[in-house]
Amino acid sequence: MWTHRLARLASSRWHTTYHPLRLHQKHLTTAQTSEFLRPFIFAVHPDFFGRHPKERAVNEYSLQQLYNHLENIRQQSVQASPKDLTFYLRNSQGQAFRTVTVSLLTRDVYTTVSNILKTCSLSTKDLQGFSPNPAAPFPRPIDWHHSYYTYTGKKNPNVATHQARHRAKDSLRYFLKTTIVEARKNIESSLPVREETDRLHAILQEDLQLEDLRWMSRWDLNTYRACLKSLGKLLREHPDIISNLKGKTLVIGNFTGVTREGYIMLSSKDVEHQWLSSLSSLPRQMRILCSLSTAERHLSDALGGITITRACSIYIMPAGIYLGLLKKLGNALRRFSQTTEGQRSLQRIGRGALANIEMNVTSDSGRLSAFSDGTLHVTASTQPLDLIDFLLENKHKVKYIKRKHQRYLFEETAAIQSCMEELNLAGLTKEDSVTAEEMMLCCKRLVENPVELGVSLNDTRLCIGHIYTKRWGGELCIPWNWNY
Repeated sequence: MWTHRLARLASSRWHTTYHPLRLHQKHLTTAQTSEFLRPFIFAVHPDFFGRHPKERAVNEYSLQQLYNHLENIRQQSVQASPKDLTFYLRNSQGQAFRTVTVSLLTRDVYTTVSNILKTCSLSTKDLQGFSPNPAAPFPRPIDWHHSYYTYTGKKNPNVATHQARHRAKDSLRYFLKTTIVEARKNIESSLPVREETDRLHAILQEDLQLEDLRWMSRWDLNTYRACLKSLGKLLREHPDIISNLKGKTLVIGNFTGVTREGYIMLSSKDVEHQWLSSLSSLPRQMRILCSLSTAERHLSDALGGITITRACSIYIMPAGIYLGLLKKLGNALRRFSQTTEGQRSLQRIGRGALANIEMNVTSDSGRLSAFSDGTLHVTASTQPLDLIDFLLENKHKVKYIKRKHQRYLFEETAAIQSCMEELNLAGLTKEDSVTAEEMMLCCKRLVENPVELGVSLNDTRLCIGHIYTKRWGGELCIPWNWNY
């Protein structure tokens, strides 16, 4: 699917500003683009990261951003601005991965593809045999990349032309006008599927006495309905495993197993016998949660009583992987504490100094960060000294962020309710990567001047995310920072 999308983006001719003295540019064909990017797609394809949900999500998001960048290049859009994208790459055996950052700084597909391959240490031998820019006769005009004007502060003479041509297509008004009629038809046609899915959902949750039943997958509602039917059939054939689910939260998502929060996960891509194997062994799998609590307590004690939290809507992590991360970080701190430097550094924390600070161990590699909810996110491979410095530098900052986040949560709830009522929406949701502040600001702007949208949103389903897209069933996804 990813290869086809990239090929489709490259299939059209990529235009450049014409000048009488400049020869026409050559362009990559569909087949060439697909062939040149094949090693890269194979290395980052999200389907190969099924057991690494965090890395899978990062690759899915970065690929989507890459598609948008290529599309903006095709349209000569001013939105094709320089950006850095993070990808997790598999090795040739597919047993491990490494992190790379791809910088998108160019406005032609050839150079973009070349830069991606070079950054990922992939061969460019085949690409070098294709020359996209034959020598132009002198004298020829200098066509500076738009980043030149960004960093020098000089006026870009092409900006006005680009803006006039593409402002409409980049606007919420244009997106709604071109999609809302079809979206309403899809909502109406998908209504029987939604009703049947809601009915199956309610029956299973009641029959299994579940605390909650959730759908957390990028697949559409048809897939969820099929999963519910398969689950119901499986439980009728094996009623002995029903007791294992009582009082639990069951999530149909991207992997099968038990999460660090204690949720029971079933992958929408697995077959019934894999579900049966996992559900039958639930008592044994749930025992690992006790080990998690012990490992978290030891890590908290080593860091002056800091609160170790598992709550994070972005990182859905198997309990076994999470236990390995806790042990890795805990062992590193224990070895560090046995050195003179370590003892002196740990004394800087002091008992109880970080008691009201929340820390989340998110992955094996990456960077330290403070999230919008006031939680400090750290990686298991962080050096103890760097971790201590990071915690001490941010302990006061995150307290302020957390208070602000609580205020935003309250305002977000009110803004969503107001938006639903004022615009008479059929549904309003958001992606996990959208913060409470972003959602609140988006909803407030939608109701400020609905006439400016150009269409009525009556009975429309909206999802607030980062890009414009139309989903199955008529749901329209818009960026939280949309423009008219």
